Amino acid sequence: MSSTSLLSEAATLNFVDNRIEETSEAELVAVIDELPNPNRTINVCDETNSKNWFIYCSGRLLEAVNIHKIFNDSKTFVDMPMIYDDIKPEELVKFLRKFFLPPGNELISCVPEDWTTYPAKLMKITDPVLRHWALDLNNIWKLLCKKIDPRIKDQESRSSLIYVPNEFIMPGGRFREFYYWDTYWIVKGLIASDMLETTRRMIENMAYIVEKYGFIPNGGRIYYLQRSQPPMLIPMVYEYYESTQDIAFVRSILPTLRKEFNFWQQHRMMTEVKLIVKIYQYRTNSNVPRPESFREDIATARDDIASTAESGWDFSTRWFRDSVSLSSLETTKILPVDLNAFMCWNMDIMEYLHERVGDRRRSEAFRDMRATFRDVMHNVFYNRSMGAWFDYNMRTKQHNRKFYMSNVTPLYTGCYHSLNQQKSERLFRLMERIGAFSYPGGVPTSLERHSFEQWDFPNGFGPLNFMMIEGLRKSENPLMQDQAYQIARKWLLSNYRVYRKTGHMWEKYNVIGTYPEPGAGGEYAVQV
Repeated sequence: MSSTSLLSEAATLNFVDNRIEETSEAELVAVIDELPNPNRTINVCDETNSKNWFIYCSGRLLEAVNIHKIFNDSKTFVDMPMIYDDIKPEELVKFLRKFFLPPGNELISCVPEDWTTYPAKLMKITDPVLRHWALDLNNIWKLLCKKIDPRIKDQESRSSLIYVPNEFIMPGGRFREFYYWDTYWIVKGLIASDMLETTRRMIENMAYIVEKYGFIPNGGRIYYLQRSQPPMLIPMVYEYYESTQDIAFVRSILPTLRKEFNFWQQHRMMTEVKLIVKIYQYRTNSNVPRPESFREDIATARDDIASTAESGWDFSTRWFRDSVSLSSLETTKILPVDLNAFMCWNMDIMEYLHERVGDRRRSEAFRDMRATFRDVMHNVFYNRSMGAWFDYNMRTKQHNRKFYMSNVTPLYTGCYHSLNQQKSERLFRLMERIGAFSYPGGVPTSLERHSFEQWDFPNGFGPLNFMMIEGLRKSENPLMQDQAYQIARKWLLSNYRVYRKTGHMWEKYNVIGTYPEPGAGGEYAVQV
């Protein structure tokens, strides 16, 4: 409940003998508004010279009382003495226990209807050890399957959860809701487990969100509604169609896919004047601390934080001006190669899907769009002297010529001319020279050894290693194909060894040790 609700419920306040008798709703507001808010910058008085500055000099309570004209004279409220001292932490704990349920209380555990003990695809794995491991992982779907309590749909004001009608697979750990980027990789896993019905129902959840909000937010909480994540709904539908040939579903969802695509066209495309191109960028409308990482963001207090979270790479030296400190974050000055490669891929898939349903006009429009944008990808991101794609920094007017796994995204999405095999081969040789393939556990996210951020050395992430493997595998060069096999083997073995040791799969892994282990770094403990 916001502090302004205190004013809308003015009838519940009775000023009797200079005392305020409050209902439970007013109590909720009063407790919140008695807390100091160090993020305010109004300096009539502050924490340096007053213990109650957040009541009498600035803050939400002062604003609410005056905006709603509770008193005829603005001076009346600021001259009113308080009945009680500041709230103590133990009183706040009691308040939280009284008014809030534990996290995840709105979620109902479920078992997907199409889950089976022995999926046909997994049973084709010839190695008995790996097959047994795959079947163990198949059991995890039952643990991660959640459905939102239907009452939430009619009681949305009581929860931060965004309602979706179907069950979904949550990422796990502290992440109890759906996430946009994660859902694509979950879809690929569900297809491997022959769970095509669950796949379709998760895609339907995404479509439900697009129809409600006009785009897919970062995750399934209202505090994510000002930012998205890498645009993967269209690739999800492609993966599902390739596995089912369900053309009726494709035909029904294409209007929603166009709406999601148009969100990125209208809200994440910008014109780079110096380069005279239209290009995509991670840029959210939010410039305040993220509720899910409030303390951490206050310490940094940069407008670029939410935009970095939208990229999925929160955080990495990739976005730092000085390559060292989070306080030098400048994501909104960077044109990201991976986002633009994903959008190029979206154009390619939209051409294909519209052609499949017989919509030649739209198919040709997306084909022409992609042909033009492929040239933009080359002109903006490809560095001829290095022979690789890199992020482009609008402040320095230069490429960031350091190695990050995002540089490989055009190989995965195929956003370069199929006849220009030399581009992929030059990138491959560059990665060989700098030692990107030399680690026993896979390929690290970057080679920035001084970093303590999670999206940097020595951490390796499954999606990034998968895109590296597939990008190399699809090459016609046998050396690149062999390297794809070697990386896949190292990644699988390191994941398996950690699983045997801990009993869990992890979101990231340390790829450099002689014996693999879960990764580290970031704002929170490593998640399973």
